[in-house]
Amino acid sequence: MHDNPGIPFTAGLAPPRMAVPPGAVDCHHHVYDAAAPVAPGARPHASAHLADHARLLARLGVDRHVLVQPSTYGFDNTLHLAALRDAGPDRARMVAVVPPDAPLAELRAMAEAGVVGARANLISSALLRPADVAPLARRMAELGWHLQIFASAGLIAELAEVLRAAPCPVVFDHFAQLPLAGWAAHPAWAVVMDLVQAGRGWVKLSSPYSLDQGNPGAAGDLARALVAAAPERMVWGTNWPHPNATTIPDDAALLDLLAEWAPDEKVRRGILVDNAAALYRFTR
Repeated sequence: MHDNPGIPFTAGLAPPRMAVPPGAVDCHHHVYDAAAPVAPGARPHASAHLADHARLLARLGVDRHVLVQPSTYGFDNTLHLAALRDAGPDRARMVAVVPPDAPLAELRAMAEAGVVGARANLISSALLRPADVAPLARRMAELGWHLQIFASAGLIAELAEVLRAAPCPVVFDHFAQLPLAGWAAHPAWAVVMDLVQAGRGWVKLSSPYSLDQGNPGAAGDLARALVAAAPERMVWGTNWPHPNATTIPDDAALLDLLAEWAPDEKVRRGILVDNAAALYRFTR
């Protein structure tokens, strides 16, 4: 994560070439405030406000969005809960970061505000550990939430038994961090396929540059394989303002990649609208 990622609020203002259906959802983005307290050991981030993201959505033609608590603020969800309230229940949902023993009353209050899941970041944060995944999944089941997991493909494979037994839906962040070559032979692929094809898992087609920083388009073959295997379990997100990118991409160009990954318009509408509405409980 970068102290100053050079967020392109006004750069590259052309809209995507691809037609975006009404009701489309950006299923993964963050907000930042440089004045907000940073969690111990986490890196600060330049401000990236809800209003900035709203301008991006207008440019992309995307109507709704899902705020995802980043590692910068640890278990303090204050900033994102405030943005969720400002966005309103018709337009936004949120994925929080909470410990497995978070009080149910506190989590239920979040649910009333529009929180629908919790994220376990096992790559760029030390807040949660692999041992926390099973108890966190049980807590998610109590609330009717999903568990979003950001982990290396190797760790997903190590957690295979836990993830297959999870009593709640599991959402794999950023292509499940599967390798760009030989993914079908990687043991994590079997874990992802078991869950998505059983209707208990989802994959975010987001942050392709996290798989190859120099070439986001390199994820094309993997993306097409995921879409072909379980199109009804795929969702899409910007990952704005791109905290794990070494070079800030053009969001419209990233969205246009979806037309290559899912050339069928009906499938693409499912990914952008219907699947996202089902997972995040939007009215379709």
